[in-house]
Amino acid sequence: MSKENFAVLSVCPLFNGLSKKQIFYITAFFKQALFSKGAIVMQEGQKVDQLYIVSHGKWEVFLPKDNQDIPREQEVRLGMLECGALIGEYSFIDEYFASASVRTLEKGGLLMINRPDFERILESSNQVGKIIYKNLLLGLISRLRKQNEEKELLNLFDF
Repeated sequence: MSKENFAVLSVCPLFNGLSKKQIFYITAFFKQALFSKGAIVMQEGQKVDQLYIVSHGKWEVFLPKDNQDIPREQEVRLGMLECGALIGEYSFIDEYFASASVRTLEKGGLLMINRPDFERILESSNQVGKIIYKNLLLGLISRLRKQNEEKELLNLFDF
């Protein structure tokens, strides 16, 4: 366990509301991985067996140009991620295929946890499990609201 990993998990929205002691316990389940510029950590359509949290670097979420199921004329940039951001949570939760790809725009690092260890954390305490589930739900709702706002704006300009 490192102080850096603890600091990252402390700013990750998934763990908002947990005590320092609880976050310290959780830190032991995460492994750190380093990536060079341009490395793709997750590809649209692949199975996701780990949950990732950005520890450093800038990461880009995108839809690749060449997809087997959905041909695109060009790559579609969906967003940028920085320290504390979750990667792959949709697929990690529902055990379905990744809906987007993610790559690093500079040297970067991720904290990773596999499903059995994540479930062990959730089952370690009712309070911890409730807080993490609530934070996951709040994060997903926030993204849905943002998407709805973007659609409404597009509809305003589409007379």
